[in-house]
Amino acid sequence: MSDIQTNTEWAHLLGRGMSGPLTGEILKPLVADMVTWKVWKKSFPNTTLMSMPARRSEYTSEFYKDPSRFVVGLIIRGKPWHAEYSDLKKQEIYSTTVADQPLLLAFDAEGAAPRVFSRIVGGDTLVFEKDGLLRVKDRGTGSMWDLRSGEATSGPLRGSHLKQWVGIMSFKAAWQNFHPDSRSIKYPNKQ
Repeated sequence: MSDIQTNTEWAHLLGRGMSGPLTGEILKPLVADMVTWKVWKKSFPNTTLMSMPARRSEYTSEFYKDPSRFVVGLIIRGKPWHAEYSDLKKQEIYSTTVADQPLLLAFDAEGAAPRVFSRIVGGDTLVFEKDGLLRVKDRGTGSMWDLRSGEATSGPLRGSHLKQWVGIMSFKAAWQNFHPDSRSIKYPNKQ
């Protein structure tokens, strides 16, 4: 990618300027979701659409149906980590700790969207269990949480929000190319 203002070329998986006036500069990552059009339109019905021509003919809808091609990449304490997209699809909710960071990995099957949240709320580390479509309950307070917004919708923590981490959807090969030392977040169902 390149920006219009300076024509600096950027590596999106690093967030770093690779050539041009801003070479070596690091962009501040922002949380963003990549979801299906159906889910986006349901959440934002007045959305307009900008159609951009596909640049590569092999990126058809069939290409995206193979979850083994994708990972969700994270930078935790300056080190790269990744969760396999196929693991996320098999186990939609996973409370874990990675590099001393208590995390909740969640998968929105309807929107085909992975999300990563901190499990720390008000100084307490929460553990979650699935309780319906796109809902989890924390075991400590029994509060119900919406996995699209990260907000507690009922219970003692109602109105609280889980802090969402920047998770980068990526082709597995691309993530490994840019982050060859990336470590896999191990799910309990994997050996």
